[in-house]
Amino acid sequence: MSVYVFNLLVGFSPNGIDNGQGYREKMFDQIGLDSKYVFTEFPDMRDIMLYKNVGIPIHKMINTHLKLTGRDCFNFTDNTESMIQRIQADMNVSEMVHLENSIQFWNNGYLMCEIHTLPFDQRYFYEIIYFKENCLIKKDFYSGGIIYSDFFVTAENEDGSLYAKTVKRTFYNEDGEICFEQIGDNCFLCNGKMLNQYDLLDLFFDSLDLNDKDVLLLDRAYDLKFNDVIFEKRLLCKKFCVIHSGHYFEDGQSESSIYLNFEYYYWFKYSKYIDSFIVSTENQKIDLINVLSDYKYDIPKIKVIPVGAVESLCISNGRKPNSIITASRLVNEKRIDLVIRAVIEVHNSNNQITLDIYGKGDKPVEDKLRKIVKENNAESYIRFMGHQSLGNVYQNYDLYISMSMFETFGLTLLEAAASGCALIGLDVPYGNATFIKEGYNGCLIDYSYNQSKDSVIELEKLVAERILKILSNKDILNKFSNNSYELANNFFTYKIAEKWNEILY
Repeated sequence: MSVYVFNLLVGFSPNGIDNGQGYREKMFDQIGLDSKYVFTEFPDMRDIMLYKNVGIPIHKMINTHLKLTGRDCFNFTDNTESMIQRIQADMNVSEMVHLENSIQFWNNGYLMCEIHTLPFDQRYFYEIIYFKENCLIKKDFYSGGIIYSDFFVTAENEDGSLYAKTVKRTFYNEDGEICFEQIGDNCFLCNGKMLNQYDLLDLFFDSLDLNDKDVLLLDRAYDLKFNDVIFEKRLLCKKFCVIHSGHYFEDGQSESSIYLNFEYYYWFKYSKYIDSFIVSTENQKIDLINVLSDYKYDIPKIKVIPVGAVESLCISNGRKPNSIITASRLVNEKRIDLVIRAVIEVHNSNNQITLDIYGKGDKPVEDKLRKIVKENNAESYIRFMGHQSLGNVYQNYDLYISMSMFETFGLTLLEAAASGCALIGLDVPYGNATFIKEGYNGCLIDYSYNQSKDSVIELEKLVAERILKILSNKDILNKFSNNSYELANNFFTYKIAEKWNEILY
């Protein structure tokens, strides 16, 4: 049995879905599952590294184009030193320059070509770029031999500036012969047959030779062509769809949706062809059944399997007193502005309190948040920490705060609980209620999605009161910390892996 996970995005920063896929791979590894992760568009090294860093092994990443060349996965084994010797023998090189992850070859002041080495192992390379009189003319991508070549011409923008325009991309079989060529969104086989993106996916699924024991695990639903092909082909394999975010939104809850989630609406329409929906909490399962019933959609099996897990508890050797952490994408619906204003409010009563904000996101949102901090002269105790790996960070803080208006699961909440942080959050679906138990390990604060300006001010004061209550009483803080550890015990990787084992086998 093989599980094919769709899909890994190209050209984006990882979000909760991608991080969830990394957690899940740890579970799949524990149960010895043959898992593959599919790029439906061809990734560059940046994309590959992003997913490697969330925990997905490179040898488990596959791609539709790569598969059609006869290769089952990425395999970066091309030796850098061998290619250097080859270039020096074939080209008139007067100077070779070693940079951090590249080697440049020059001749009489002109850059001739550049080798790009793997970010994690410079002994191997993945790309060679060729220039003529400093103009880009060709790029070769390697993974166990040459995979494709991009060909460029110099073109002119409307403002008169020049740029390298891609003419075509040529893919090669393992023996180096041309397999097919891509021009724009269309591919052309050697016999002249044209394939659009749907045709390419159709051939890819045929090449997998799926049977009734195999599983397609779909993590994304909206505006992605592989969904259309999967449901049209009536494949023999099982189809599991993971509902990562909210499937239904009340008025005022989401900036982009009201009522049915525009993304999952597609799956709901085809729910009779889906073997199971996977959700993260029991409450989400109950709500999903009600929504599907109200809209008269078929209700497949619905399994509750948390999207995240922890390998172990992170025991602190010393937290910074009066320290607060929040971590999320910096977007409006995360309401980091509420956290900031509440901390500014409580700082008047306890000037030892600090807040560190981890994460990146929309620049206008971040600029707005920084402006709030600056206007309130809070830069000495409220810091923006950027995007970082937080595995060993939470345990340095006393308190984690989430003012997010919606968390389907809340990976950061789990990580904070497993690090023994006390927790404060809004009483909203589903993650906050899962990981924050009022009076047990933190505070859940009542929230309405249609807040007036006055009620928002009251909410900020209420959050400030809860912060002060927790951080000013060591007995409460220690109790909440110990109980967070206790709650996180239910989310060990081996326990969640068993849930996947039950549904997959």
